[in-house]
This record gives sequence, C-alpha cells and structure tokens, in this order.
Amino acid sequence: MLNIREIETIIDIEHKKSPVFDAGKEQTFYDLLAAFEDVCGLILMGSMFNPLALKKITDQMDALNISLLWVDEICVEDMQPLDVALTETRYKQCCELLNDYAYPYSVICSGYISYSRNRYAVDIEDNKVIFTPGKEQNKSMWSDVLRESSQVDLNDMASIIDPYRLITSVRELRDKVKVENGMICYELSSDMLNSFKKVALQQWELSKTLPENWVFDSFTMEEYKAFWVALTTLCYVHFCSCFAVGDPLVRLKNSNIIQNSEYIVAYIISASGLEKEKVETIIQYITFEPKKKNVDIMYQPIVKLSNGTLIITPILFMGSRPERNLLAVVSSRRDSNYFKEVNDLEKLMVSELETYVSSPDIIKHKHLREDLPDIDFAIFDRMTNSAIICETKWFAAADSTKEVYAKEDEITHGCKQIEEIMAYAMQDRKHFVKQVFNVEDGETVDIFVCVVAKHNIRTHNKYVPVIDLKRMEELLSKYSLSTVFHMIRNHQYEIPLPEGASITYQRVFYAGFEFRIPAICFKETFDQV
Repeated sequence: MLNIREIETIIDIEHKKSPVFDAGKEQTFYDLLAAFEDVCGLILMGSMFNPLALKKITDQMDALNISLLWVDEICVEDMQPLDVALTETRYKQCCELLNDYAYPYSVICSGYISYSRNRYAVDIEDNKVIFTPGKEQNKSMWSDVLRESSQVDLNDMASIIDPYRLITSVRELRDKVKVENGMICYELSSDMLNSFKKVALQQWELSKTLPENWVFDSFTMEEYKAFWVALTTLCYVHFCSCFAVGDPLVRLKNSNIIQNSEYIVAYIISASGLEKEKVETIIQYITFEPKKKNVDIMYQPIVKLSNGTLIITPILFMGSRPERNLLAVVSSRRDSNYFKEVNDLEKLMVSELETYVSSPDIIKHKHLREDLPDIDFAIFDRMTNSAIICETKWFAAADSTKEVYAKEDEITHGCKQIEEIMAYAMQDRKHFVKQVFNVEDGETVDIFVCVVAKHNIRTHNKYVPVIDLKRMEELLSKYSLSTVFHMIRNHQYEIPLPEGASITYQRVFYAGFEFRIPAICFKETFDQV
C-alpha cells in the first residue's frame, strides 16, 4: 500500500496529462484567463437568484492561481504571436484544467498542508485518503473556521456587485456597443464611467478596514484606492459591454482587456488624477510574478506579456478585496512603512479595548525589562482578585489554508511572548503585581494571559487562549469582568456550531484516489469534487 508521500508524488504530476500545456506559455496564460473570465461571468450573472453561487467564483480563483503556476512551470516560451480566438476544443481543455485538475488539487493541498503542520492525522484505506483532526488539535479549530467564514458575507458582496443592476446595465449598453472585425468597441463617456465608478467605490468601502492616510514606501493607501477604483471602473464597463453582445464567441474573444501599458497608464492618470510615476509603480506592484513565493493571481491580477501588453481580467478586480490583497503584496516586499503602520494598529486595538472596560485598573504598553516584551494591555479585577495580561496581534485576514498557517505563525509568536511574561510573573508574583498594577499584597492575585488577534485563525496553542478582537469586545460589552475572565480562561467564548450544521468530510476524487478533508456541512449533503 502506498504511503501518504508516495500518493502526494502521484497527484503532484496528474495535471501534466492535460493537453492545455501543449501551447506556449503566454498563449496558455491568455487562454486560461479568457476561459476563467467567461465561466465566472456566467456564474456572476446567474447569481441574481442565489448569492451563494458567488462562492463558486472564489473556487475558480483558487483553481486559476494553481493553473497559472503550472503553466509557468511546464509551458515553453511562445514562438507564435498571441491568438485571442479560442476554439471550442481549447476552451473545453481550459475549463477541464480549472475544474477537473486545479480545483480538486487545491482542496487536497489544504489537507496536505494541515497534515504537514501536524494539524491532521491521516488514514489510508486502499485508494481512500482520510484526513482527520489530530488528537492534539485545539478544540477551538471549528470555531476558528466559523470565524473565518463569517469574514466574507456573500449577501453583502451580492448587494454591491448586484447582478440585477449589471443586467440592467447590459441592456442599456446594447445600443452603445459595436462589434468590428470580431472586436467589441465602446466609448468611455463620462456618464458611463461615473455610473460604474459608484459601484467600484461601494466595493472598496465594503471591504475597507484601514485608514486612507496609511503610507507605504512607494505610495499611499489613498493613492492606491484612486488607482484601483479607476481600473475597476474600466473592468465593470468592459464586463457589461461583453455581455451586451449576443454572440457568445465574440464575448469570449473579448473577455479580457488587452492593451499596451501606455494606454492603461494614460487612462488611469486621466480617471484618477495620479502622477504617471505612481501609476506605473502600482502597476508593477500588482503585476503577476509566478516565480515569487506564495504568489496569488488575486494579489497581483495583471498579467504582463513579453512585448509589454497587459492582460486585465475584469472578474479578478470585480471579485476582489482590494485593500486586503494589496497588504499581502506590500508585506511580502518587506515594506518598512507597512510594519510601522501595523505597530500603530496594534496600539489602536488597545485603545479600542479600553473603551469597553470601566475598571480603573487598566494598564497599556507597560515596559517590564529589557529582555522581555512589553505588556500591550492588562486588566486587574479587584472583585475577584484576578488579572488578565493581553498580547495584541494585528494582521490582514487570511483567505487560504497556506496563508492561515503563515498568519498562525504570527499568533504563535504572540503566544510565546505572553508565555515569557507569564513566566516572569510567576517568579515573583508579588513584585509583578506591584510593578504592573501598583497593587500591594499581590501574592494571591490570580494571573492568566491571552492573545487578542484582529483575526483569529486556528491557533494550536493549548495553554494560551486566542480570541479575536470583535469577540473580545462583545464579551466585555455583555458581561462583568469576572465572567469574561472565566469564559476566556475556560475557552467558553467559542462560537457554537449553528443549528443543523455538522462536522463531516469534503470528498474529492482525483488521480484515482478518494480524499476526505474535514469540513463543516451547513446542509444535508456535501458537494463532491
């Protein structure tokens, strides 16, 4: 019987059976982007009656990212100029790669990553590979998964994108869009741009969490917002113009925006008022770099060809969380201003927590000793003679298993810091209580610790409670300090499974194997991949 790593070797090359990779690299990039845009466009326009259908677009995004990385690894450099007309056979091949290879592979990868991080155990029965939460897995795992899923409200997203409004816009554009030699032509009038600009602005505001006065090394958040709104406005115009054409083959041929960089730069300058240097810098930041570690097409949604032509796929902008995606790129470039801003945000978290506590015995940013981390936030409750010491951690929300564990490392670091403080406190409890709270007779004070994270993510620390900021604020606003202390210490702050939900497996069939990955099921049957 094959072991788990031998099976991994098999699934890692299964996709090479696809004929998609027989074409040149840039041609295959384009073909996949065109097929992806067309499929997602149909899903989006059909989501008017079912907002949950938008989840399929995020699945397609995961599949696209993996597919593009495969292309970069396998395909040879192009010998022929780009052909924007996909044949029916080629379109089918691209869809099969996305749906039959890349998407199931992405789901399986989540299981393997969790297994490699010792979060899952694995059992192999013939051709069945069954991942299960390991015995040491923190019991809060499912609560953390629930918290992650609650970050994205598909109904809110549907209300912003508003498929009905898009359909209305498509109807209005039918008399304004022309087809010449198989290419869609439309005029970027001020009325048209202003109408779609409102949609782009609403989309930005929906996912906005940071102040616009944030400054990065090369541009500000305000400048990026102006850039993104201008380009996303163009994406909405182009998307609706494509659907205003009745011929599906013409729509497919024109699904992407294909322009030289000079045209795109000039348009954004005109629409945003930004300087040329800023526009060019931001384009460079969000241009796809397939050889970069942990790259994602959602973070860098512009594909640049060797001749300088840019391929812009509208859905990658229309379906994005722009602020969060930018932060992923900026942090990977070790932007010095970014890390200064993060430190300021952790201070803001402390100030926010303070507003929910009426006790006079609050400590903020307390220095202990040169070789120890500072205390971010602490509360002493005289009624119960107990104290909580909090370490705060801010980071952007994670949206994949790989990124979840990358962010978890930050929380793990916070847990280690707070454990160092706890060890120091236990050496001389009386001295610690006096030093921190200026309270005499501290020998009997009950001290415990926690990490307060902006976004909680499947932490694996068994001894340090990790609670997200929003939940902490909810508890402090509803209960007494003594009750809050008790709930945190005993992990009673966890979100219970909704009624009707159950712990089950997502079944994925791939390369002759059946994989079962732990999942929460919110309906009677779980989809198979």
